[in-house]
Amino acid sequence: MWFVFEAEYEIEDRRANWNKPVRDTIAWHGPFDTEKEADEVALARMWAKIDLYAHKARTIDMTVKPEAS
Repeated sequence: MWFVFEAEYEIEDRRANWNKPVRDTIAWHGPFDTEKEADEVALARMWAKIDLYAHKARTIDMTVKPEAS
């Protein structure tokens, strides 16, 4: 199961700090059945924003896998 995590990020010293997403801008999209489908949504979300520098959308695999016995 795949999700897309999207957020704007804090700017520090004229650079986006990828460890500091702005809480009010965080959005989750999904679930998606395949990584390809999630990647397509992430790419579309990225290009939908004007300021690509401080914005990022990325795919995340949230599949729960059972432990091996």
